[in-house]
Amino acid sequence: MYSALITFLLILFLAVAFSLQNSEPIKIDFFSWAIEASRAVVLLTALACGVILGVFACLPAVFKKSRSLAQQHKTITQLEQTVAEQSRMLAQQHNTITQLEQTVTEQKRLPVKSDLA
Repeated sequence: MYSALITFLLILFLAVAFSLQNSEPIKIDFFSWAIEASRAVVLLTALACGVILGVFACLPAVFKKSRSLAQQHKTITQLEQTVAEQSRMLAQQHNTITQLEQTVTEQKRLPVKSDLA
């Protein structure tokens, strides 16, 4: 918490110092437009435009990764359901084998009747 506050205050101090040192007005001509503003405002506006363009340039990659991540979560959910179903089937088969083994053991204990007599 304190590190964020200290960082914010440091950035604020640097911004104020930058504005005070670059306060002289400059003229910007762009085609038929002519703008006069302080150098600090012009530089900070250019910086803000660059950041916004950079964010827009990164958006397609972010959306692509988001879609890919959503698809991977869907695949993981399906695989977890498959594993759960396979585990249930394995448990049922194990129970069936146990019952069959018990039946075989019981049949071995029974006396064998001879049909020859």
